[in-house]
Amino acid sequence: MINAHKHIVAMALLCAFAFGDVAAQETEPSPWSRFGMGLTIPTLSSPQLMMGGVSSPIIDGYVINPDQPASAANCVSTLFQSSIHLNRSNMSEGDSTESVNYGSPGGFNLVVKKPGGSSAVMMGVIPYSAKGYNVSRTVETDTLMGNYKESYTGSGGTAKSYLGFAHSYKSKKWMPAGKSDSVLVGNRAVSLGAQVSFLSGEVISTSRLNIEDVTYLDHRSSSSMRHRSLSGLFGIQAFQLLWANYDSDRSFKGSATLYLGATYSPKAKLFTDSERTIETVQFLSNVETVIDTASYTNQLDAQGLMPSKYSIGGAIVFENANGRRLLLAADFMEEDWTVVSESSSEINILEGDATWAVASRTSLGLTLNPRTDRSNNNVLSRSTFKSGFALDLYPIAYKGNQLHGWRASAGVSVPLEGSRSTSKVHFGFEMGQRGVGVENGTVFEESLEESLFSIQFGVTLAPFFKNLWLTPKLYD
Repeated sequence: MINAHKHIVAMALLCAFAFGDVAAQETEPSPWSRFGMGLTIPTLSSPQLMMGGVSSPIIDGYVINPDQPASAANCVSTLFQSSIHLNRSNMSEGDSTESVNYGSPGGFNLVVKKPGGSSAVMMGVIPYSAKGYNVSRTVETDTLMGNYKESYTGSGGTAKSYLGFAHSYKSKKWMPAGKSDSVLVGNRAVSLGAQVSFLSGEVISTSRLNIEDVTYLDHRSSSSMRHRSLSGLFGIQAFQLLWANYDSDRSFKGSATLYLGATYSPKAKLFTDSERTIETVQFLSNVETVIDTASYTNQLDAQGLMPSKYSIGGAIVFENANGRRLLLAADFMEEDWTVVSESSSEINILEGDATWAVASRTSLGLTLNPRTDRSNNNVLSRSTFKSGFALDLYPIAYKGNQLHGWRASAGVSVPLEGSRSTSKVHFGFEMGQRGVGVENGTVFEESLEESLFSIQFGVTLAPFFKNLWLTPKLYD
């Protein structure tokens, strides 16, 4: 039997070293992250990412779903959840290729709930976007100015902290068991949840023009934007028992259940402190010396807009008497960033030749729990296997064509043996591609293509079965 304490210590050490490394590097090295606040990072937990991002309809009492506030009411008890992600990105543009390895932390999520209760509180901190590119190109020309080098770097990103509450309303029904008996089962439930979240962070961009001929002065442009926004998220989940069979001994034989879910986040104000400096500099022996400041602007509390967002999805679950459980799910999310450019924003946070677009995610996923009867009682039989596929449209378009991609994922959630609790360890991977294409699906000539691969390690910790948190002790 696996020692639970060794698992927890190993995971803690892994997270500690991972966060130490991540602090010194950016979590999204894609050049596409130079636009706006950077590329948005999925706020989903590892179990949802393994299913391609299916989120709104999933009711799983043993994991935390931070993107669906209503899900907290369905957790079996108090839970803590976090993860780390090891990523590799292969980028190609024309004849140029580059591979980057980097690590990124997942969110820290906590659900506080009394076992058997109908209400729960959830809270956490999750990464929202990252801006960590470092790209350059050398242009050879026969003009009087001669050859020159352009370079673009970025750093920083935003994070979101949230606090939410959820409550569930359940009903029961007597189901026939044989010809003369019945069983009382939960046949439907509706869960409602709401979150208040605070988005904050700083993104920094710098561009340089270095002319090889030292008789010409060089150029540097730097900008810093500190963002903050207070917003809300509302969610609803429901399930309906379609059918359930019991024999005359009142033993369960099989069932089918329908799950539905939706979330909505209204528009919210975005406040930005912006600072921009344009300077004339001189590069000599790789030393950059400021010659003159051509322009400096500083604006505090500039008002912008964060777009509304909604998601909707459904799932169907088949369960068997031997413990086998199959879930098939689909989910759709949309976030219209075009309203940002149409609003009377006091500052333009989108840089370069990009324009805002309608972001969306279409996800398909499945989970499988093998049979858990006595004929097959090893740890894998009690694990949950997951896989999924997603089509992503990102909130930016380049030269009229939207950045898009696809992702395929798979993974397993394994119970933490020896913990005498419902704690789980999550292992998963994800692969996909990202680029700008035209209507026939081909990619722009000389445009940037990215192949992505990610390995995820996560943990969901629950109390020891005798530690009934939030439950009063009884004394004789």
